Amino acid sequence: MFSIGRSRFDDSGKEFWKWWPSARDRIATSIVSGTFDNRLANEVNKYVRRVHPEMAWELQPGQQASHAFCLSPEGDPERRQFALRWLTNAPKPDATWEFHASKPPAKSLMTLMVGGAAFDLHEMVAITSRNEIRQLLDVRLWHPRFAEVDEQTRMQAAFLYLDHLLGEDDVERWIGAIELLDAPAGGRTPAELKAEVARYAAEPREASWINGERTRPDGQVELVIGNAGLKRIDYPFHDTWVWVQMLWGADRYPTDHEAPILEDEEDEFLRRMGDRAILASRVTVPGSRTWHFVSPDFEKMRPAIDGWAAWLPDSLTPGLPQRRLKIDGGSDVQWSFLRELGLR
Repeated sequence: MFSIGRSRFDDSGKEFWKWWPSARDRIATSIVSGTFDNRLANEVNKYVRRVHPEMAWELQPGQQASHAFCLSPEGDPERRQFALRWLTNAPKPDATWEFHASKPPAKSLMTLMVGGAAFDLHEMVAITSRNEIRQLLDVRLWHPRFAEVDEQTRMQAAFLYLDHLLGEDDVERWIGAIELLDAPAGGRTPAELKAEVARYAAEPREASWINGERTRPDGQVELVIGNAGLKRIDYPFHDTWVWVQMLWGADRYPTDHEAPILEDEEDEFLRRMGDRAILASRVTVPGSRTWHFVSPDFEKMRPAIDGWAAWLPDSLTPGLPQRRLKIDGGSDVQWSFLRELGLR
């Protein structure tokens, strides 16, 4: 059964922005005077929670304005949607305030207290390696204070460092595995790491398709092709998973003659689909092939699917029964279907 969920917090921040004119000057004055207190923080919490009850927020110096009001989805795809909708309703930035749907890079690094220890973020050193399949940079980090604190504090300091240096979005988009080093081993300064990430982000890249096999609990072997470089952050509103399955009426894999026919038909399918959806994976088993898509709107996919179905010949090759198409899916904000296919 195809089903699409709807969130109960879908107000795009309207209550927040109705409240904001009465609070902006009070908050700005309290920042300058150092009088921002729990009463004001609780008031901000009240209206941020109207955007989403688990949304985090932060005040920091602005990139252009004096102050920045930042929501923080903390890597959660659902909260990212609400933060982005909130931002679309934000007033234009001015000399006093600018607004962000995630924490941007800090204007300058500083010393942070983490787990009772002072971490000068300028002293963090990084070694990078490229994960070209996932299109990420894996990092190994070392700081002189690591030897003095426990593992949890070291990891917390590492994440805070990366968030301050790169901003939340670039950490999620470009940073892969994070490893903590026990001893200094050379590496990149903060400025050098930031420049390396910027260079990597600027490089042209295409989809990173990988091939693999997966054995299901019933013993059947699936041939899986997936885009390992597909990133949730790049498609924040693609929260609908849709799969289209073709059954060709023979309990076997495509023959050498049929395989290129299927490839040409797939190319036509994707041409018709265009930017209505993103192909995440293709799975072939004896008798069928299934295409897994993510999309912001299933209804916009229907004309492409229906047109392709009408265009297809009745059978894959002469002598085979008439083909059948099945369509299903539903809401999948976390893209959990990728884990089920072994692609995460």
